[in-house]
Amino acid sequence: MNRRQYIKWSLAGVAGSGHAQSSASNVLQAGPFAVTAPSEWSKTAIVEKVPLRPLYSASAWNDFQGNRRYRLKPAYSCRPEHWALRFPSALPKGILFDLKRAGEDETAPQILIHKAAQWDICFTDGVNETSKKDQLLRSMRKRMDDVFTHDEPDASPAFTDASLTFQCLKRRIDFKGGHGVRLVAQWTIEPDLMRFRCLHYLFLGMSDDDSCQIMATFPLSLEGLPSLDDRNHLGWSMDRYDELSKSFDRYENEAKRWVETHVEKINPTLHTLDAMMHSLVAPRWTE
Repeated sequence: MNRRQYIKWSLAGVAGSGHAQSSASNVLQAGPFAVTAPSEWSKTAIVEKVPLRPLYSASAWNDFQGNRRYRLKPAYSCRPEHWALRFPSALPKGILFDLKRAGEDETAPQILIHKAAQWDICFTDGVNETSKKDQLLRSMRKRMDDVFTHDEPDASPAFTDASLTFQCLKRRIDFKGGHGVRLVAQWTIEPDLMRFRCLHYLFLGMSDDDSCQIMATFPLSLEGLPSLDDRNHLGWSMDRYDELSKSFDRYENEAKRWVETHVEKINPTLHTLDAMMHSLVAPRWTE
């Protein structure tokens, strides 16, 4: 059963201010885990324990074993049992939050603490394994740590039908019980501009004992960031798509330098988000 603990109910579709400059903060408890969040965010925060959501039902898995044509495509919402801390008030102005679809949103303002060993079975029927747990956990840790040294297009263990682009502002963040990497990035299916509502803060972490896998995402606002309808950015244009596509690496590097140059104007601030992730207490998964 899905057990939910609401700190305060926040209506789906509420837009947050995204400002968290006050030094006031509150400790939020999520089962055995905790995080210290700005008081403006904690007032509307939602904490819930979410059960394992496997890709296949028992019958669909049996059908797939008999005929590979019955393969299903994963969704971002297919994930292990986890604790979710959601922060509607962390949203920049102009971005809405749908509580009912939060688990399907790869940029929703939330911290998800997963039972790491279940990442494999969430892409089956929730019972059968396709790889050994120790091999799975080593692979996840390697992908996380590889982000420090190069751009990893599939760094997240969650399925996303896109590649991670515009990776910049990488930083290691230690928390009580483990560590992770913070970066600013965007999921892109095909060459596109860096965009408002798509560019986001991404934190990927693991507890030292490998029992917890942590994913935090927060959409970011920055003056000059193109909207979904804008066609131009930094002299590049969607109206000259062949040029953008052929020279996407050049545009990507220019866009990353632009973000790095204006890092102090990003909202919410990276300092605020980093401090929250640093405050995380997640030494081990306990039932």
